[in-house]
Amino acid sequence: MYKRGQTASVNTAANPKKKCCPTFKEEWLNEIVETESQQFEGKMCVPMGDIFQYSADVGLICKMCSEARISSDFSTGKQGEWPLDYMKRHLSSKSHESAVHILRSRNSDPLGCDLQSMLLETTNEKQRRLESQERQHSELEEIKILIDNVLLAVQMNSSINSVQNINDHMVKYRHIPVSLCSKNYAFEFLESINSVVHAEIMSAIRLASYHTLIIDESTGISVTKLLIIYFKFRDAACTTHKTVFGGIIKLSACDAQAITAAIKDFYTLNTLDMMKMVMFTSDGASVMLGKNNGVAAQLKQCVPHLTEQHCVAHREDLGLVDAWNQVPRMKTIETLLKTIYTVFCRSSIQKGQFEEMANVTENETISFKPLNEVRWLSKHFAVSALMRNYEPLLKYFEQEVSENDDPIAKYCLKKLSDTNYHITLAVLNNVLHELAELTKCFQKGSLTTFGAVQLARAQIRKMRGQYLGETVSWSNSVKSLIASSTTDEKFKSEPILSFISQLCDHLNKRFPENELNEWEAFDFASLSSHPVRCEFGIENVSKLVDKYRNVLDLSQMKSSAQKTMEEEKEFVVNQYNGYKSIIAEKHEAKMMTNFQEMVTFTLQNAEQFSVVSQLVDICATFQASSADCERGFSLMNNIKTKLQNRLKEEHLDMLMRIKFHTSSGGEVNLDSVYEHWKNCKGRREKVHPDD
Repeated sequence: MYKRGQTASVNTAANPKKKCCPTFKEEWLNEIVETESQQFEGKMCVPMGDIFQYSADVGLICKMCSEARISSDFSTGKQGEWPLDYMKRHLSSKSHESAVHILRSRNSDPLGCDLQSMLLETTNEKQRRLESQERQHSELEEIKILIDNVLLAVQMNSSINSVQNINDHMVKYRHIPVSLCSKNYAFEFLESINSVVHAEIMSAIRLASYHTLIIDESTGISVTKLLIIYFKFRDAACTTHKTVFGGIIKLSACDAQAITAAIKDFYTLNTLDMMKMVMFTSDGASVMLGKNNGVAAQLKQCVPHLTEQHCVAHREDLGLVDAWNQVPRMKTIETLLKTIYTVFCRSSIQKGQFEEMANVTENETISFKPLNEVRWLSKHFAVSALMRNYEPLLKYFEQEVSENDDPIAKYCLKKLSDTNYHITLAVLNNVLHELAELTKCFQKGSLTTFGAVQLARAQIRKMRGQYLGETVSWSNSVKSLIASSTTDEKFKSEPILSFISQLCDHLNKRFPENELNEWEAFDFASLSSHPVRCEFGIENVSKLVDKYRNVLDLSQMKSSAQKTMEEEKEFVVNQYNGYKSIIAEKHEAKMMTNFQEMVTFTLQNAEQFSVVSQLVDICATFQASSADCERGFSLMNNIKTKLQNRLKEEHLDMLMRIKFHTSSGGEVNLDSVYEHWKNCKGRREKVHPDD
C-alpha cells in the first residue's frame, strides 16, 4: 500500500500509455502505478485509489495534498476533464512532493507539533497539547508523590483544598509537575484512590464464601437520610474474618421498602451475590427487624436461609433504659446528673472556680459527662464522673449557698448531702461499671453470637447472686459508706435493689437462653468439655445442613451414585462426631483454647472436614453487634463537620472508605492508583489527533 513519506514516479514501460478519456472514469482508481519511496530503497506498486479520491460533488482530490493543506486543485477538488496521464504526472509534481514532505515531518514528531499546526491550533488544542507534554515528561515517582499528598490530607481529615498547600510546600524540595498540582487533579487522584480501594474490597467480598451484612440508618449534619453498610467476611486465602466499610447510601425515605430497595441496588451495582448473605445485623428498630414488613423480613424473601441479629449492645442498653424508667429513684438521680452537668458546661467561670477549689483541697477532678439517649455507656460515664468529684462538689455547693444563696446550688447540695443518695449512687456506679465492661466485650469483632448471649446471661446470674439473694454482697466502698452513716441516716436499699431486679428481668427477656440454639453444636465451651456426649450436636447439625443446603458445597460427599438426603445427613453426622472428638482432645492437651483457634484449625483442615468446615465458617462470619456502624457514623461526623457540611454523599463515601481502609491497617498501592488515573480518560498520555 502507498504510505505517507513516499512519492510516485510513473514507469512508462510497466504502464503503457492508454487512450485518454475526455471525462473521469472510476475504474482509473484501480490503475496500478509504480512508486519510489524517498525514505526506503526499492519500488512498490499501489492502486490510484490509495492516493486519489473522487466524488461527483467535489471532484478529484489527492488525499496527501488535502491533508497537508497544499494550495492546489488536487487539494480542494476540481470538476472537469481529468485524463489519466494528468493524475500520474501529479504524483511527481512539486506540490505533491511538498505535501509528502509536510506529512513526513508531522509524523516524525510524536506530538504532531510542526510549525504549521502550532500556528493553526485553537486555545483548547494548545492547552490539551501542553497537558499531554507535561504528562509524558512527568516521572512516575513525581505523580506518586502527588497521590500520596492526597492520602495525607485524607488521613489528617483536611479538605482537598489543603492538598494545594501541601504540594506548594513539596515543590520547595523536589520537582513536581506544576500543572498537576491544582485542586481538580487532587479530586482526580482522590477518585482513583477510591476506585482502587473499592475494587479491592468488593472483589474480596465476591470471592468470599459467605458474608454478614451490617447496616444502620441515620441523619447527617445536613439533615440527609443516610444508610451505612459494613460487611464481615473471610478472605478466600485467609483463616481470619474481618469487617470492612461497604459504603454510604443516600435514602429517599427511612422506611423498610426504601432501605430494602437501596440494599438490593447496592448488591446489583457491585455484582454481589445476595445468596452468600448469611446474617443481617442491625439495631432493634422495627423498620429493620419488624416481624412482617421489616428489612430483614423482606430480605428473607430473597434469601431464605438468612438469620437476623439484633445488636447485643443495643439490647443491653435498651434493657437498662427500660429498668431505669420504671424506678422513681433513678429519675431523680437523672435530674441531679443533668443539673450538675448544666451548671458547669454552660459557665466557664463556675467550672474554673470548681477546679480551683478541687486543687486547693488536693482532689483530682474529671470532666462531667452528659446523659445521652443515643450513646452507649453515657449513664456510666455521668455517674462515674459524679462519684469522682463528689467531695469537691459538696464543698463547692456549700460555698455557693453561703455566698450567693443560689437555688440550684441548694438543690444539688441537698441531694448530695443525703447519705441514702450517696450510697445509692455508689451502688449504681458499681452496677453500671459492670454493664460498661459487658458493652465493651459486645463490641469485639471476634465475639460470636452465642458467645455474646452467654456473656449477658452470666452477668445476669452474677447480679442476681450478688444483690438479689438471701444476703446482699456490697462492695468495700459501699460497706464503708454504710458503716460511716448514722442511725438516723440508715441506708434504704429498696430503691436500688428494685432497679437491679428490674434490670435483670429486662436483660433476661432480651437475651433468651435458647437464642440461636441450633448453633450450640459449634459452641467451643461445649465442644471442649471432656468427655463429649455422643449425641451432642447431632440434631442441630442436621438442621443446619437442611437450612443452608442452597449455599453449602456438598459435592465432596457425593460418590458415583447420587446420595439421598438421609445419606448426606449420615455422612455429615459421622464427620461431625469425629470433629468434636478431635476438638475435645486438643483442648484437653491445651493445644486449643478459644473459638478463634478452633475456626483456624477447622479451616486449615477443610479437606478432612469438608461440610463441617463450611458450617464453622458460616458461624464465624456472624456478627453479634452493629458497633462498626456506630463507629462509622462517628467517623462520618468527624469528616462532615459544620465547616464541611456541603460534602456530597459521593465525596463523603470516598473519604470514609479511604480513611477506614488506611486506619484499619490497609495499604494503598500507589502504582495501581497511578495506572488507574492514567487510563481512566482516553486523552491521558495520548496524542490528540488534531495536535
